[in-house]
Amino acid sequence: MRKLVPVILIAVTACAPGPSERIALDQVGAVCDARALGQFVGQEPTKETALKLMGFSRARVLRWVRFGAMVTMDFSPQRLTVRLDPQGRIASANCG
Repeated sequence: MRKLVPVILIAVTACAPGPSERIALDQVGAVCDARALGQFVGQEPTKETALKLMGFSRARVLRWVRFGAMVTMDFSPQRLTVRLDPQGRIASANCG
């Protein structure tokens, strides 16, 4: 099963992020840690950036949120929420 994860992840992240697109990574039990994510503010939301964000945060799921989009308020310790600014660049990245 572990050998299939990179193939699945690449297929999911190959597209540009949608309004609230989620990217899943099979890291059972991973808990998100956003302490090192300030360096990504201002960057474009590419698949390479998504992989780096998930690697640094150890999040199991990444959720892109376009500027002005509404999202659910449920908390998930395994999820990284990345908000985009009006220009489509990363404005913030927080766990939950």
